[in-house]
Parts: sequence; structure tokens; C-alpha cells
Amino acid sequence: MNKSLNYKLYYNDKYTGAKHAFDTTRKSKYIAEALGEDNVVDHTAYISTYDWLELADHWIACSISPRYYRALVMGDSPISTSNGFAWDKGIWDMALNSTAGVMAAVESALGNKIAGSLSSGLHHADTEGGMGFCTVNGLAVAANWILNGVGQVHHDVNHVTILDFDAHCGGGTVHSLRKLEIDGIVDQYDLSTNTFDSYREDDTHTIAIANNDDEYLNTVDVILETMNQDTDIVLYNAGTDPYPSISHEALAERDKIVFDHCVQNDIPCAFVLAGGYTWSQDMDSLVKSHLNTVYAAEEALVLERV
Repeated sequence: MNKSLNYKLYYNDKYTGAKHAFDTTRKSKYIAEALGEDNVVDHTAYISTYDWLELADHWIACSISPRYYRALVMGDSPISTSNGFAWDKGIWDMALNSTAGVMAAVESALGNKIAGSLSSGLHHADTEGGMGFCTVNGLAVAANWILNGVGQVHHDVNHVTILDFDAHCGGGTVHSLRKLEIDGIVDQYDLSTNTFDSYREDDTHTIAIANNDDEYLNTVDVILETMNQDTDIVLYNAGTDPYPSISHEALAERDKIVFDHCVQNDIPCAFVLAGGYTWSQDMDSLVKSHLNTVYAAEEALVLERV
């Protein structure tokens, strides 16, 4: 029997609408099926004061270059395939709907402590193109929207923290933040197992590398202790691809630590499901690892109410 979730988790079939069949373009379907339809909100039908897809389209256009935006919509430029996939209209639909889901999760988390989206393929994309199976950086778009949006019902947000715990660094996010000139009010902490897509660090945009369970979990604790506790929201890029360097058990403990910290310190947290490939495990194992993240968020809320 599926566990019942007491927070909003966003997904629709456009997330997996690209013709290119790959883990990041297909896995969210299997995760949604494992969770059961009662636990997943189709954000395109979500009743709100504004249309999420129109809002996402607007803020993607505000957050990437006009040249890259046109390439994604029209597929008429070599940069339309910079994510590593052959372009088709489903690529744009995937990016648009996935970004809308991240934004909806941010809005929900601000009012209800935790929310998530079954989005993947975000943190390597920047304002000028995609990279590493990432098309639109929904983390950077959501941060830009929540900090600069005018007249939307999204509470007052003055500071954002991104916890990027994918196996690879989130250079696309940091480059986007700097290009958008919001890096001064968006901190990013990368905990990775290698330096792919690394970036120039500064006081609040940092990279840590760990390759065993004890070191990895100790670093999670250090990051949470040192991050700005006055942040208005955490965007959590919860990668499962540190496996097999980091065990599934340690990744599940990582998620518990992050969600417990956010709930106990009254910091809203919106999460996405980053990384995760079938190069070192089968799809069932991959889905189970992502489900650990989903259920760790639920457990943090349950414990708060005890």
C-alpha cells in the first residue's frame, strides 16, 4: 500500500513527453506510478490565481537569453540540442511543465513547509544553453521569480538557499544566478562526488566533495550548520546519482537530515529529484531511491506533529 502524503508533489505526463528515451526523460513516470495518483498533483489542472504554464513561460523567457529561448521553442538552432538530446517539441513541453512544477512547489512550500516536483535535469543548464541532460534550470528560474516577481501571491522572499546534493556540481545554476544578478541573495551549497560542472567559489557559493558515507553525512551536517538560518526558502536538489559511491542508506539518511532540519527550524523547503541513472542500478532500484526522498519529506512533517 502506498503511503499517503500530506504535502503537494507535482507531476504531469509532459515531464516525460520528449521523444528521446533516457532516464531523466522517463523516470518521473515510474516514480509517479509507484506513488499512486492520489499522491501526485497534476499542476496543469491545479486551481490557483494564475496559470502555472503561462507564468513558467514568462519567467523562463526572463531567465535565459532570447537566443536560447527561441531555440528551445522552435528547435531552429544548434543550441536547441545543447542538453544532449535531439530536439523535438516534447523537449520544450518537458522543460516548460517541469519548470511550472518547480514554481508550484515553491509556492506550496512557502505556505505549507514542504512541497516537491518530480522534475529532473535542471542544474547544469544556464542562461545560454543546456548541458549534461539539463534543458532549463528550474532552480534558477524559480529563484528569479520568487525574488523578482511582482503582484503574485507568493509571500515575501528576500533570501534563497539552494542545497545541490547531486553527484555533480551545479555550475549552471551558479552561472545563471550571477548572470541574473541575484547571486548576492541566493546561496548555493554543492555536495558532490566529483567536480564535473564546478565553478568559481565564493563565501556563499561553495563546493564540497565526499566519496564515502561517513564523510558525506558529516558534510551534510556542516553545510546545514553553516548555511544562513534566516533564509526564506530552501530549494533542495536531491540527487540519487551519488550512488554507488554513496550508499542508498546514506542518501536516505541525508534526506532525513535535510527535511528534519528545515521543518524543525521553520524553513520552507521545495525539492526536486535530481540525477539518478540506470548505469549502476536498474530502474526499480532507482525509483526506490527517489521514493526515499519523497517519504523522508513526509516523515519530517509527521514527526513535527507528534
